[in-house]
Amino acid sequence: MPGAEEAGAAAQKKALHASERDAPRVRRRRRRWAAEAKQVPAKKLVFVDESGANTAMTRGRGRGPRGERVAGAVPNGHWSTLTMIGALRLEGLAAAATVDAATDGPIFRSFVTDALVPALRRGDGVVWDGLSPHKAAGVAEAVEAAGASLMPLPPYSPDFSPIEPMWSKVKQDLRSAEARTPEALGQAAAEAFASVTATDARGWFGESGYCVH
Repeated sequence: MPGAEEAGAAAQKKALHASERDAPRVRRRRRRWAAEAKQVPAKKLVFVDESGANTAMTRGRGRGPRGERVAGAVPNGHWSTLTMIGALRLEGLAAAATVDAATDGPIFRSFVTDALVPALRRGDGVVWDGLSPHKAAGVAEAVEAAGASLMPLPPYSPDFSPIEPMWSKVKQDLRSAEARTPEALGQAAAEAFASVTATDARGWFGESGYCVH
């Protein structure tokens, strides 16, 4: 921008979001959802999401002599993938699971009934996005039977979900682990989940705009 140098501006990495978020209809839904979420204490919110991992993960940086590239090796064409499903509340990770398949309706329903529901408390608000498996038959009923309510995120709104930065921490641990077998990857995922602390969760909730005090 002209004159930016005089104002003391410096080049910064852009914070990008989906342009669809700026559509009037989406902006209205986001405002409405944010207003409703403010009526629920942060300690009663439970955010659910999925992410993926594989046996070719490694750290993107390493230590080496100045001016020289750091060499590394990863499997090329033969790797295994893992789907991770988690539920985060202000106190930390409430539930987690891994599956050797993409998330579909039956898998997500099993996670909800077997892992999420036992961790819910009456009055909780369960938040997840509009992914198709989240609309599987029996899922909403299982949450409501536990005394909780569903608060589906508006479209294009990952910034409202503090579980998004949690995946960054989990994946960084997995890159450091460099698990090269499905068994090792599953164990590394369990250890990464265990590394999520209440302090982490409070920080992510705060960054996402929720009152944590």
